[in-house]
Amino acid sequence: MPSDPIAEEKRVNPTRPLRASAERSGDLSSGAPSSSVPREETLEQSVLRSLDRYFSDLDGARPHALHELVMQAVERPLLKFAVDRCAGNQSAAADLLGINRNTLRRKLVDYGLL
Repeated sequence: MPSDPIAEEKRVNPTRPLRASAERSGDLSSGAPSSSVPREETLEQSVLRSLDRYFSDLDGARPHALHELVMQAVERPLLKFAVDRCAGNQSAAADLLGINRNTLRRKLVDYGLL
């Protein structure tokens, strides 16, 4: 019996290590990483690395509305990924995300993804 991809996604641990793009594509022949991104990192580590880079780019300037900035930077691509992963099926995407379909639809409109 084929596995349900939506159910499979729900079982994925969000803190499990993610493979770098070279590893996902199978291009590991040289053994050298393709970028400065570690071979495996959790989502949390990726966010922390990005925040460190953001603050170093500020060069001492004070950030404004950091929470809103991070939430928008993460939520928009997450919503797009879920809808794409579910071939445009909003009910399935909402289920994958663990949110109500109406909430998903409102967020898609807010982010200009509809």
